[in-house]
Amino acid sequence: MRNLTPHLRVQLNMNRNRSRPLTVQPLESRRLLAAVDIPDDLMGAPSAIVSAPVNIDDAADVRGAEIRLSYDTDQLDLDPDAITAGSVWTAADTQITVNVDDAAGTVVIFVSASAELSAGGGSLVILPFSIASDAVVGESAVLDLTEVTLNEGQIPVTPTPIPGDDATDGLITVTEGTGDETIAGFVYADTNNNNTPETVEGIPGVVITLINTTTGESLQTTTDDTGRYAFEDLSPATYQIVQTQPTAYIDGGDNELSVTLDADETLADQNFRELGLKAQYVYSRLHTTLVRPVGSAPWVDTIRQINIDAANDANEVSEAAADASQSDSASAAASSIAESPSSAAGEPLPPANLFSEAIDLLADQVQALPPAVESGQSDRDDETVARDEAMTSMRIW
Repeated sequence: MRNLTPHLRVQLNMNRNRSRPLTVQPLESRRLLAAVDIPDDLMGAPSAIVSAPVNIDDAADVRGAEIRLSYDTDQLDLDPDAITAGSVWTAADTQITVNVDDAAGTVVIFVSASAELSAGGGSLVILPFSIASDAVVGESAVLDLTEVTLNEGQIPVTPTPIPGDDATDGLITVTEGTGDETIAGFVYADTNNNNTPETVEGIPGVVITLINTTTGESLQTTTDDTGRYAFEDLSPATYQIVQTQPTAYIDGGDNELSVTLDADETLADQNFRELGLKAQYVYSRLHTTLVRPVGSAPWVDTIRQINIDAANDANEVSEAAADASQSDSASAAASSIAESPSSAAGEPLPPANLFSEAIDLLADQVQALPPAVESGQSDRDDETVARDEAMTSMRIW
């Protein structure tokens, strides 16, 4: 090689470089490191619910994640059914499996999808922690992120979460209640059957009760002229909303709703649907210009009066039923004493004769029974009545 010219030596070196075989590099090996953590600036009042996300800076190529963390059970509580997949999971086939040991304060979460995620940051999972009602304002609860595995370890996580204090851990600080949150909705007669409250379908004067499921504290309000209700200046928590069924209306759905209110959130459209007025409360004046157009002040006044009339009717029926029950009980007791089977001399009948008397009495009762109704006929009759009443009501709107 020493006798070769410099030009030939360079050419040989170039040929050697060109002869190197190409290699295929797995996608995961070219993946940049992912950073996963929990925010350390989360805040909430006692009894409030704070949604704690486990965030990732870039979810590109992620198909699955295993997340482990621990929390202080003296200050926080966690409902496993309320844990959800985070914002980075958009596929319909996203699967999440949660194991929460609330006594020990440990959480294990598996979340995955069939396809790799696109590039971009967001949350892997969201954990709604409930702050204890006796939590001290100013204290903090650590969310210790202990382990995160992406694609079964094929995508490295840095910094690596470890048990104990590290940069990936989250923090919830207990604060005074801000009272900025709102729950609102409508009670309406769905006269066009579109499951949406229209401007003229609102039912005024309906009682709505709001219950904090953690503290048991309750608030009450009534719907306004448009059928709207609102509870304002609330603290984040889980609430139960209960509608007192308006007696004059055909029931159109559930009378109870359960909602979770997060910080700085307004939950609107917490609606209660009715089908329309029962036939006996479709007053003739509703068809006249005295109260029309629908939604006018005279119309609203008439609807409010109908609500009052229906409530009074229900009270009268209830009182009458109670009186009748007491009367029937007294009559039955007196009849039992007066008509006890006895001999002509007034002495109790012997067992053999008493059995014969009982058979005769049962025979008389069987003959007095009403004719049998075909199975399902009663339900169909009820449905027919409800449909006819709804159609009658719809014609006035």
